[in-house]
Amino acid sequence: MYWRVTFERVAVCDVRSCHARPVRVDMMRRISRLVLRRSTCLGVLLVAFAACALPAPDPIAPVFPENPAIPAPYRGAAFILDVSTRARSVKVSAPTAGVAKPISNARFLFQADNRDAAFSLLGGDAVDLVVAGYVAGALGAEVPGKVLVTFDMQILNKLAGVQLVTPTFPTPPSGVSGLQAFPIEVTVTQSPGGVGAGGNVVIVTSPSFGSVVHSNHWDGAPHNFFNDVGCTSTATDCFRYESFGNIAPLGASAARQVGFLIDPTVSEFRVKVILAADLQAVTPPAPATVTGTITSNIGAIGSVQVSLSGGSFGVSGVSGVYSVSSVAPGVRAITLSNVPVGCAVPPLPPLTVIAGNTHTVNIALTCVIPTGAISGVITSSLGGGIAGVTVSAVPTGASPTPTTITLADGAFVLANVPASPSTGALAIANLPSNCTNPGPVSYTGLTVGGLVRDIVITCAAPPVTYPLTATWGPITAGGATGRQITLTFAIDMGSAPGSLAVDGANADSFAAIEFDVRYDGTGLNWISRALLSPAEFDLGTVGDVNPFSLNTILRGAIASSTGATRTGAFSLVRLSFGIAAGFQGTITPQVTVIGALGSSSGLVNIAASVVVVGPGSLVVP
Repeated sequence: MYWRVTFERVAVCDVRSCHARPVRVDMMRRISRLVLRRSTCLGVLLVAFAACALPAPDPIAPVFPENPAIPAPYRGAAFILDVSTRARSVKVSAPTAGVAKPISNARFLFQADNRDAAFSLLGGDAVDLVVAGYVAGALGAEVPGKVLVTFDMQILNKLAGVQLVTPTFPTPPSGVSGLQAFPIEVTVTQSPGGVGAGGNVVIVTSPSFGSVVHSNHWDGAPHNFFNDVGCTSTATDCFRYESFGNIAPLGASAARQVGFLIDPTVSEFRVKVILAADLQAVTPPAPATVTGTITSNIGAIGSVQVSLSGGSFGVSGVSGVYSVSSVAPGVRAITLSNVPVGCAVPPLPPLTVIAGNTHTVNIALTCVIPTGAISGVITSSLGGGIAGVTVSAVPTGASPTPTTITLADGAFVLANVPASPSTGALAIANLPSNCTNPGPVSYTGLTVGGLVRDIVITCAAPPVTYPLTATWGPITAGGATGRQITLTFAIDMGSAPGSLAVDGANADSFAAIEFDVRYDGTGLNWISRALLSPAEFDLGTVGDVNPFSLNTILRGAIASSTGATRTGAFSLVRLSFGIAAGFQGTITPQVTVIGALGSSSGLVNIAASVVVVGPGSLVVP
């Protein structure tokens, strides 16, 4: 177990006497060892501490200038500065009373003798006293045995149309101008000291005491402000001071450094500061206007508040334009608020505002461009997705993104599309020939979370065709000429749905056909025909024209005697030819459809939809 006693002065007691004196570290160690050896004495020791009264601190001789007997009204008009060397801070409190209140009582502003200025000890209704830059130096760095504490004071004029000028009362020093500040009272904030305990620790604290005097950081030498009889060695109402110059309406003074020399035992002290100035009415200058545009690398920025020091502000519209009216002349700081996330504001230099002028201040932000993905499916108006379509995004006012290609089901994804602005259009290319390109397809509302944009393309149904295929067979031996060959015709009516004009949504059906075959009759001669779907089509006529000539025509016709029809793909007829004796060469027939009929519910001319495939050239060795 460890016991510690913390103190500056402690009461040392025994059964015969009790007195206070400084206790050295080696004595403290002896006390600690004694406590460890004789724990039963701890209660006696604590009771002894409690029973001994701490003596009052040694009196400190006053240092010139001592706090004088200032009339109570003037003391009530002083600002209070509470200085803490522990917290390294200065707290400012405005006076609760004052000799004159220029805002609440206008008679102090204009005197009966028509003077254009009125004296006043300034309170919180007229000015703000701002303190910053607290610094405590090292012990003895400036004066042996003393610590120098300094901080900056600045005065803000809260009055519109009134400037603060050199006071006529209290009487200012000769040769100074503008507002005068002087400390009329400096006191050390006393603490009573005492004994406390925390866990196994006994703490003995001495009272705070010591002296505080003004340093020469108050620029003005001691001056008698109230009775104007000068400062002598016995005077008690002389004060150092600081001049802040004239302060314009709603203006601010320069910051001035003041200081105090304190004993190292001082932890807190209080300063009462009088601020004195005459109030001089001035004709308010004509207000100015500040206008401009808020732009960025992603376009105009709306809803941004543009503020000028002094309280004037305006808000940018959707086009980025803002306007701030009724701006007081002077140097004004410009600040922006409600700036979009990801946008950086450039350094904005102060603006010198001239009365009655209109100033243009354009501000360009630099923004990180957010991106999102656009996804969707491109489908045909006939149903189903369209594969192989190229898609790109064109954000409003920006360049197109790289393209992507739709998958088999028509799905696409465009990644990293700029989302500010959130609007744009999709460009589409490489559509099937029967589909119409709609041009740019607009989109809106793109965010970093993405956007889904499905697109339906208007497509015309492709024309229905029925391939009529002619195929050569192999050359075989036989017949009157010794060599033969066949030419087989087959037709494919397709699957459902076919042509709406033939069988509606059903598969189209075949009913009849007539065709010509033109060929070189010096090499081929027609022998016979064989119907290959006799169950439905039992009528078949074939006859040749101009046989054995270079332009022989073989005309055939196939139909059903019962009106039967057939769907799908099937063979119609096989034509047999003899190859002329001794013929050698190439024969290329031409097949022409003369007519064709379809439909199971009434004959429909389908000749225009029958497409001949083959038969290609026949090479006879």
